[in-house]
Amino acid sequence: MQIEIAKILKPQGIKGEIKALPLTNLLSVYKKMKTCFIEGQEYQIASLSLRQDFLYIKLAGIVDRNQAELLRNKIIFIDRELLENEKEEGQFLIDELIGMLLYNEKGDYVGQIVDVVNYGACDVFIIEKEGRKMEAPYVDDVFVAKDNKLIVNQQKFEEVCV
Repeated sequence: MQIEIAKILKPQGIKGEIKALPLTNLLSVYKKMKTCFIEGQEYQIASLSLRQDFLYIKLAGIVDRNQAELLRNKIIFIDRELLENEKEEGQFLIDELIGMLLYNEKGDYVGQIVDVVNYGACDVFIIEKEGRKMEAPYVDDVFVAKDNKLIVNQQKFEEVCV
């Protein structure tokens, strides 16, 4: 199974390098990438660097700007297993969060995560309960990871929930 890891923004230079936007905060995974997939085609990674919050990737077989231009706006995928091996205890992949049922420290149902968005400062959970949608930032004061679940601090949740 594959998972999205970056979005190609544009060619970089004339030798086929591409500039991409990382789609994960587990940046250590990029150093371990040897191959990636774009539209189902596997590419060997000749070089990769992270500079100023962007990835600069040279793919084997992409030798000039014209070839790199054909990859503009495409999504880069990797084997999910590589990303899962990089996450630490208490970290979740977004697709693990979507659908997760949330309970507070007393065991009362708080809602279900239906989406995760990022407005720049941090990830924000879209939580649904009884047809009502709420938004809450994913911060340590509000959500605590325990046994592969998130426990909600009810008081802090009510303070930040919109």
